[in-house]
Amino acid sequence: MSNELPKQKPPFAPFIMTFPKIGVGKKMRKDWSTPVGIIIGMILILVSIYFAGGTSGVLGFFSLPSFAIVVGGIFATIFVDFGWKEMKNCLSVIRQTYYRKEVDLQELIEFFVLLLRQSKEKGVILGLEEGKNRIQDAFIRKGIDLVMDGVPSRRIKEILEIEIQALKSRHFRGYTLISKAGEVAPAWGMVGTIIGLVLMLQQLNDPEKLGPGIALALITTFYGVILANLILIPIANKLLRLSEDEILMKTIVTEAVISIRKNESVLVLRQKLEAFITQETINQLKELETRYDDRAKHEAKQGISG
Repeated sequence: MSNELPKQKPPFAPFIMTFPKIGVGKKMRKDWSTPVGIIIGMILILVSIYFAGGTSGVLGFFSLPSFAIVVGGIFATIFVDFGWKEMKNCLSVIRQTYYRKEVDLQELIEFFVLLLRQSKEKGVILGLEEGKNRIQDAFIRKGIDLVMDGVPSRRIKEILEIEIQALKSRHFRGYTLISKAGEVAPAWGMVGTIIGLVLMLQQLNDPEKLGPGIALALITTFYGVILANLILIPIANKLLRLSEDEILMKTIVTEAVISIRKNESVLVLRQKLEAFITQETINQLKELETRYDDRAKHEAKQGISG
């Protein structure tokens, strides 16, 4: 029976295959939870209305004037607060809740642990160049370039943290815009309620015209509450969470790049990055390193015997 160890995947293979497909292009994952959640919420509301009032009841909740007051009011408020340039970016910001880069922190950490090993075994330039050629992520490539250029670790940290702060600022503007829209939507619903009540009071002598005024008053408030609590505020909160995930990823990259620049040990790098992940992921990384060490020892024995 052969004592040969089974062949393992190349050190960078897991990273290339699954971490945003960086080796062949950025992998954008469709997140269906946002549109599906909104659709489910709308269906539940319409079904409830149908059971209570039938088809006529459902049709009674469709009011173009009410919709125009709420949506038009939100648009006007956002335009005054943020201006046209920020509003144009609104759609691309919302799109991020549906299309986003898939990031696996375990594979990201795994990549840098193996990259550090490569730099120690093959030299900083050769080892990092090999890793750099396999990725397309601009932030990671920038960090590796800074290390290869011999930039001091303190300066590398300053440069990368400036980019992280700029990212935070851009994301916060998008979050603030959507959050503000969710904040003012119920208020514009109340504006519609006031308009409806005024119209109703003007028609007290004509009972037949009281109904449309009351409907406008109540349906506009309904639209404002639905837009705020089912669409705008959840989207704003999701944008904030996605921003935190991306900032965490870039923070891991920064710490890893600095460790490589300082030529710290693999153990030190692993202990630094383990602070960002769960115990289960830590165990998986230790298993990977054990396999890597076993294979390295096996190849060393083969070289001596040869």
